[in-house]
Amino acid sequence: MRNAATQVVYDLVKQDKRVMALTADNRNEIYDRIRIEFPNQYMDYGIAEANMVGSAAGLASCGKIPFLYTITNFMSMRAFEFIRNDVCIGRQNVKFLGRSAGLVSSSMGPTHQGTEELALLRTLPNLLVITPASPIEAREAVKFAYAHNGPVYLRLEGFREPEMYEEDYKFTMGKGSVVRQGKDAAIIAMGSVIQEALQAAALLLEEGISVRVIDMPMVKPIDKELILNAVCETRFVITLEEHSIYGGLGSAAAECIAESGRPAVFIRMGLDCTASGCGNRADMREINHLSCRDIVEQIKKNL
Repeated sequence: MRNAATQVVYDLVKQDKRVMALTADNRNEIYDRIRIEFPNQYMDYGIAEANMVGSAAGLASCGKIPFLYTITNFMSMRAFEFIRNDVCIGRQNVKFLGRSAGLVSSSMGPTHQGTEELALLRTLPNLLVITPASPIEAREAVKFAYAHNGPVYLRLEGFREPEMYEEDYKFTMGKGSVVRQGKDAAIIAMGSVIQEALQAAALLLEEGISVRVIDMPMVKPIDKELILNAVCETRFVITLEEHSIYGGLGSAAAECIAESGRPAVFIRMGLDCTASGCGNRADMREINHLSCRDIVEQIKKNL
């Protein structure tokens, strides 16, 4: 996912001299190519994310289009005040690529896991927040961010995430996608954890249980119509996220349902604040009850 996203930045740097690649001691191999081939469009600020964000706001005010790339929680939480004051309030044209969102850095503990930042970012004015679920969705979201005049934050995960979209997929602001039809229950997911939902839906279908799976790449703005359709057309709705259930996708969906006045059985599956345990990503999903098996059990219990 992060390679698909940064490859777009490389292509943009080649064709548009306004585009700049900024990092805070976290370049990948693609940003390293930009450093070597286009040194005038590259800057590394070291472990100084707040300086990078403040500088990016200045560059944007001069007509540049900076793409910032570093670990998502360092950029969003350590530099939060700078994102708020320097970028968002003034609606500066800055693009944030936050890598290692969710439980990607699972073995490094909560300091390197991006599991709370969405709750902060969705409160900020003028900022669009995107959580792609696959490499193609990440690629198209970066193209959208480049074309959008204003700040955009993309929560990127790792690499080699499974693909579920065709090459002709187009990203649309504020719209989700039904990636599997179903009528008994609906799972609304953000990020690659949607693969656990798809596996659970396939297993449940063998038992005659039909589950709708929805990819919701944006919580701000969120696709209210798609959520409310799921409420009306299925027996209950689950949100699924590698993020705290407080302030993330579950909260955004709950707000939408509550304000609609429609009755619903609604369940949030996510992290109780930060993640528990240590291990690889699959282990962490099991430890934190976000695995395919946990989804199957939750749906059976509520049916």
